[in-house]
Amino acid sequence: MKMVVLGSGGFCLPTFTQLLQSKHEVLAVITMPLRTSRKGEKAGIPPMRQAASDSRIPMFEPDNINSDEGINLMRRLKPDLLFVCDYGKILSHKIIETAQWGGLNLHGSLLPKYRGAAPINRALLAGEKELGVSVIHITPEVDAGPIINQASYFPELCETAVEIERHLAEMGAPLIIQAIDQIEKGTFRPIPQNMEKASNAPKIKKEEGHIDWSQSADRIINQYRALQPWPKVFSEWIKKDFPDSTPTRLILGPFQQMTDASNDNNFLPGTVIAIHKNYFEIQTGKGILAVLELQPAGKKKMTAEVFLRGYPIKIGDLMK
Repeated sequence: MKMVVLGSGGFCLPTFTQLLQSKHEVLAVITMPLRTSRKGEKAGIPPMRQAASDSRIPMFEPDNINSDEGINLMRRLKPDLLFVCDYGKILSHKIIETAQWGGLNLHGSLLPKYRGAAPINRALLAGEKELGVSVIHITPEVDAGPIINQASYFPELCETAVEIERHLAEMGAPLIIQAIDQIEKGTFRPIPQNMEKASNAPKIKKEEGHIDWSQSADRIINQYRALQPWPKVFSEWIKKDFPDSTPTRLILGPFQQMTDASNDNNFLPGTVIAIHKNYFEIQTGKGILAVLELQPAGKKKMTAEVFLRGYPIKIGDLMK
């Protein structure tokens, strides 16, 4: 198969690597253009841009892949099949039709659940124990195409969205190769998604990192796991001796859930209830969390032990 890969982020990398090592030919990589900040600074080099450069595969970065320019580019390339993953743009019918067999997409959820931009994050926020990847045949509707392959993954409770995304990307690569081989052999049998079970996974917003301490310890740990590397989870530290002073924002985590809950529910959620040498404990709506690391606003991340040596946190202080 002659392939065009459309991708920008790291979720695409393992499959791109396996495609280069396979019998299939990668004609080109299509990636999103580099963006600049308001200060005129360019962001870091996206993973797929670097990978295309390293492998010397032709790379293109149309402003709008669905424009006439994008359509003409795809027609010149004449791919048999598209592979789309972590690209950042929804493809039109006209783009999909430039490839004889349309396109395949690798998505980081067990579709039809969690369609959209943040499937892993949303699954963790919802407390899902079973995550996974799906290979679908692309349609213009977001993540709604028929399913070709799927694989489940049951992450450890210590794994964040960062580690899980890396693992799912590795899991998905052989599934894509298998799907391409199925298309070549004529054993391609996609299964329509059950629309009644579909759910959405919209982009994460910064304010979702604010911790509501009335939630259970389990839910706050899931929030921490889901919102790495951005926006992380944070709270405002209010000193009991100076309640009217400006609160200090703290980025918190990782946490450890305390098994000894003798003080459980005797304090208002968010209250600092115990201080030890290398951690301090906070009451939640159900359960107690030990803070192991944190980052005060404008400072570097540090262990709780280092923080406690330099900051006068006391029992009775409130995280809000």
